[in-house]
Parts: sequence; structure tokens; C-alpha cells
Amino acid sequence: MALNTQRCTPPGAALSFVWTCAPEGGLVAAEWVGREGAVQDLSPPDHARAPSSGPEPSPAARPFLVPFDPRDFFRDPRCWRPPVDLPAGSVHARRVWQAVCEIPVGQTRSYGEIARQIGSSPRAVGQACKANPWPLFVPCHRVVPATALDSESAGGYSGRRDGPLARVKAWLLAHEADTPA
Repeated sequence: MALNTQRCTPPGAALSFVWTCAPEGGLVAAEWVGREGAVQDLSPPDHARAPSSGPEPSPAARPFLVPFDPRDFFRDPRCWRPPVDLPAGSVHARRVWQAVCEIPVGQTRSYGEIARQIGSSPRAVGQACKANPWPLFVPCHRVVPATALDSESAGGYSGRRDGPLARVKAWLLAHEADTPA
């Protein structure tokens, strides 16, 4: 099975977005990596992953299809489309990811707002965002701390509060906010 791996870098970013698809078009992996090509360990440690709130559902019968081309998104975020299906995860994580996919381009929601929407806690919402296996496609970058709604701080991204991933989150939010509706 020949996999198709593609890479693109947002303007001025220290990281590139890399996604790999199987021949039938199903997404195999998506992650932020160093621009030089070496994959950095950007995933949260195992102990920081979202706790399971029930058995993990079996993956969808059809593959997780890439809903838009990230290269197009980096030129114009209005091309972002929600995925048809969500990646495999706990029942709670999938509820969070569904709520996150409902946030329009250029808008944000706080962890608390998402928590109230789905009947959860802000911390559990943050853990589910940290466990998101398909960044950009499931736009957890649009979820910010309540304090960030009135400030310049966008909060962490994929479990990182500073460094390249936090800067990518800030860039993504600015990129989406600067786009006319």
C-alpha cells in the first residue's frame, strides 16, 4: 500500500503541517513537524492523553477523508470544511471534537463554553483537544482559555503552552480572524 505524504508550511511558521493518506484517500496521520523535515515529538505524553469515558468506538466503516487541502487553507481559511466523520476516540473526545468542528472559521470558543455545551468540564475538554489526532482538520486551535477571549494569549495547543505549537495556534487564529467573512 503506497501512502501519499504531503507537507506545507504556513508563512513565517517554524513548523510544517504534514498529512499522510492511504491510496483510497483515508487520512492515516496528521501532525505538525519541524520545517527541516525531522518529526519532532509533538504528541502529548501518554499520561496526559484524554481519559477514556467509555469504550472506544470502532473506527468508521469508511476512511476519514481529508475535507480540504491544507495548502489551500493556508492561502484562504474560508476553504476549511468540517470532516464527514470524526477520528476514533473516546465517546467524550468525539463529543468535544464534534462541538469544535461546529465553531465557524474566524471564531473561538472557550473550554468552558464547549464544556457547558456538551455537559462536561473545561479540563476534560482540554484533555480531549490535546488528544485530537487530526489537528487542523478538527480545529482544536479555535478553543481557547476564557481569559484569552479578551487578551492576546491564545493558550496552549496540543498540550503545549509555549514554543512552536503555541505560536502556530496564535498564527492560525490570526490567519482566520484576518479573513473577511
